[in-house]
Formats: sequence, structure tokens, C-alpha cells
Amino acid sequence: METIWRENFDIKSYNVDFQQNMKPSALMQFFQEVASNHAAELGAGYEDLIARELFWALSRLTVEIDRMPRWGESILIETWPCGSEGLFFRRDFMAYDLDHKVIIRAVSGWLLVAAQTLRPQRPAMLGLDLPFNQGKKSLPYFPDRITVLTEQIAFNKQVAYNEIDQNLHVNNTRYLDWATDCLKLDHYQNHRLTGFSLEFLAETHWGDEIELHIGNNTLNSAIEALESTTETKLFKAVLNWESSIHHS
Repeated sequence: METIWRENFDIKSYNVDFQQNMKPSALMQFFQEVASNHAAELGAGYEDLIARELFWALSRLTVEIDRMPRWGESILIETWPCGSEGLFFRRDFMAYDLDHKVIIRAVSGWLLVAAQTLRPQRPAMLGLDLPFNQGKKSLPYFPDRITVLTEQIAFNKQVAYNEIDQNLHVNNTRYLDWATDCLKLDHYQNHRLTGFSLEFLAETHWGDEIELHIGNNTLNSAIEALESTTETKLFKAVLNWESSIHHS
């Protein structure tokens, strides 16, 4: 049994943005891939759980970025479970470049959910002893709930085919695409992403009308998404930036 899981990824042209930096949602896709593969290795993968009418739901994610990998680079992503925080199973991540330098650190909180009731279950309901990896943490904290102040509407959209996953829900990585779509071109030309936090609150389905709201703080972009009809809050995000303008 692998207590710590490692996979290599090549950064392809379809993983990067107009500046040839990996998109945040591509990073999140890699994180979900390694988490899923490791869970399967540990006997707690999708097939194992759905047979027991359970599934994993990503609830919180915080990422700190030293630098984003670029088109053509290869990175190593390492992930491991490290105990529980209340109802949350904690899973950490680190990404390394070819020089074995840590370039990204992340911590996530997952809920074990009953498929029939969609209610979170106590960690003991997993019925497995996951590796605890005592003392090994990528970041010294666990993500809190996110509080955002969003003063303006960024855009409206309707959920359609390309955002829907195998469960007929919007995949969490698309939420991050929506969040990063709230910023304008000149913001990206003048700022570098140094980290982000996400809190997932509700499922989104094909045909839902979504409204994205954003705050006014340039270096800490507060974002939330609502379902327009019911005003149900779907997710909250904070994107952290630093100025990338070099003064001579």
C-alpha cells in the first residue's frame, strides 16, 4: 500500500493560458486525478464507495503557488491523506519541478457523503484505516469557511454540456474556470496568481442559470456563484494576486 502517492504530468498546450502558464483549473484536474488514483489504491476509490452507496465530495481547497508550471514542463505531484478535521478527511498535495523544488502546496477537505440522502457521514463510516502520515503536512493549517464581500455581477451563464461530469453535475474544476473568468485581460497582464481558496456549497446541474459576483479588492479577488432562480450559493472563492509589473 502506497501511503504517499506520486504521479508525473507533462504540461500540454491545452493545459495553459495565453501566457503559457498552467491554468488553475488544470492544476485542480491533476489534483483530483492523483487523489482519485490514490483513494482507489487504498480501497476507498469511486467503485469501492459507490457499491456501498457512498461517495467523496471535495468541500474545501486552499492552494499556495510559488510559481505555475509552464507549457512543456514536467512536474511531479505528491499527495497523501493526513487524518480528519471534524467531518472532513484531510488530503494534502505538493507539486515539484524537475529540479525537485516545491512550486505548489495545497490542502483539501473531503466529505464522505451518502448517495441516497446526500448527507455527510462520520469519518468512521468509511470503515477503513487510511494512512495517517503523522506530521507530514504541505501547509500548517486546514482551510476555514470562506467569507466574501462581492459588490458587483461579473457575468451570467447557463450550464451546458461541456461543464457536466459523469454524474450530471458540474465538476468542481469548472467552478474554478468560472472564478478565473471573472477577471479581465489587463488584470492577467499585470498580476500573477499566488494562491486561491475554494469552498463548494451546492451541486449545479445542466440548464441551471448561474450568476457570478466579484468584489473590488484587486489583490484578493472575492468571488461567489449563485443559482439565479433560487439564489442558492454554489461556491465561494478567493484568488490571491501580486503585481507582476517590474519597475526599472
